[in-house]
Amino acid sequence: MVETAALLCAFSGTLLLLMPWIDEISKGYVKKYENAFSQHIKTLLKVTTGKGGGKQMRIFLFLSAGAGSVVFSLLSGRIGDILCLTAAVFALLLPYALLRVKLRFIRVESSREGEILIAELLENYKINYFNMQRAIEVSAASMEEAPNCRRLLFNLSKGINSAGSNDELKQILDEFRLSINTSWAGILAVNLYFALSSGIEVTHALADLARSVEMARKINEYVKRENNEAKLMLKYLAPICYLLTAAGGIFFFNLSWRKFLLYQFQTAAGLTWFVVSLILYISGVIVFTYISRGKLDL
Repeated sequence: MVETAALLCAFSGTLLLLMPWIDEISKGYVKKYENAFSQHIKTLLKVTTGKGGGKQMRIFLFLSAGAGSVVFSLLSGRIGDILCLTAAVFALLLPYALLRVKLRFIRVESSREGEILIAELLENYKINYFNMQRAIEVSAASMEEAPNCRRLLFNLSKGINSAGSNDELKQILDEFRLSINTSWAGILAVNLYFALSSGIEVTHALADLARSVEMARKINEYVKRENNEAKLMLKYLAPICYLLTAAGGIFFFNLSWRKFLLYQFQTAAGLTWFVVSLILYISGVIVFTYISRGKLDL
């Protein structure tokens, strides 16, 4: 295991030293992908936490690398090399996976508030004499029934006030669209861009979009089916089974809590199965949370 870690460190160091040369040979492709990765992380942090600067990205990467390093150091030499590396990579990617789950939650909840959002924007757009910037500000302040979209509108309003060009406005509206990531959000973002950048009246377009979202909501309510049994089994039955296993070992095989913990965490077999079970359980919860509720889309 020490030899493997040394080889990984040596490979990483060599790659860092050769990075300028590789970048020159590849005519900037490495830098382009690095910038794309940085922009992706910043956008993800901005949408999920409200803060997406370079400092926040560095903190996120440091925490991710720290999680992987801690797991690797704790399991190194105690379980198999492949499982140890798998667990370390899993811990490394876990913060990113949690942010993706949070993004999914924001998108699902925001998509279900689309009808309220568009209706509120359309009404305030008319009241404020087709001033879209003012309509966004008023809607963000008064939209009590749609808290997720209200937060998105607050961020959008702040971004519009600080935007100095149409390119910056496009980027802000793109973040708004990605926060919901539905067809109707893309259509809304395009209409907002035309109204804000050129002053084009978009009353009829917003009214048509509102009717489409209302129809989509009615269809979604008609075909929706909940699977509460799978949710309960995954979230509660698996941990309960583990606790029952511990209780069974103590009450039926005369193990003490100390012996159970010793066999579980101080032996290679016990620790291996615990790590495998934990990885599978967390992966199952993340996947189920990600796919269990669909977005309201056209």
